[in-house]
Amino acid sequence: MLPRPMLFCCSATGAVAQLVERDIRIVEARGSNPLSSTSPFLLEDSVAPTARRRTATTVATYIAALPADQARSLRRLRDTILATAPGGVTEVSYGVPGIRFPNGGRLHFGSRRGGLSLYAGHVSALFAHELTGFTIAGTTIHFTPDHELPIALIKRITRAVLARADERAAKAKKKR
Repeated sequence: MLPRPMLFCCSATGAVAQLVERDIRIVEARGSNPLSSTSPFLLEDSVAPTARRRTATTVATYIAALPADQARSLRRLRDTILATAPGGVTEVSYGVPGIRFPNGGRLHFGSRRGGLSLYAGHVSALFAHELTGFTIAGTTIHFTPDHELPIALIKRITRAVLARADERAAKAKKKR
């Protein structure tokens, strides 16, 4: 008597069973299935060791740990933001340095693979026409130490973030 095929679902086509069989064949062909391998499978061999990323506790230590050109660019960015809005307080939130303003506005910045970023929130959409030479991903503006954001643009973005935070605060106050 021939063995009966296993059914994984009650559908007429057995689509789930076909998908499972296909996945098993793929895994076995690649040799990554520990049950189909003749050599012992060790978890340590399959997972690359990752070093735990250390997060800075202050903005100054975050910037100091960067390469010289990136550190210079982020210092310039931080100083421009603080000069535009003197009441801002530097902070590290979720491992990303930034500046928090008394009205609730925030601007964050940081280093990423391939360059630097300014996390301006939805305000970045207001300046899309001025940021044509830069990459915008969602609410983040990407730039490099070689191609920095202009100081005048940083000031306008900072003022827009403050204005947006004031609008939100006024709306919240009006609701109460």
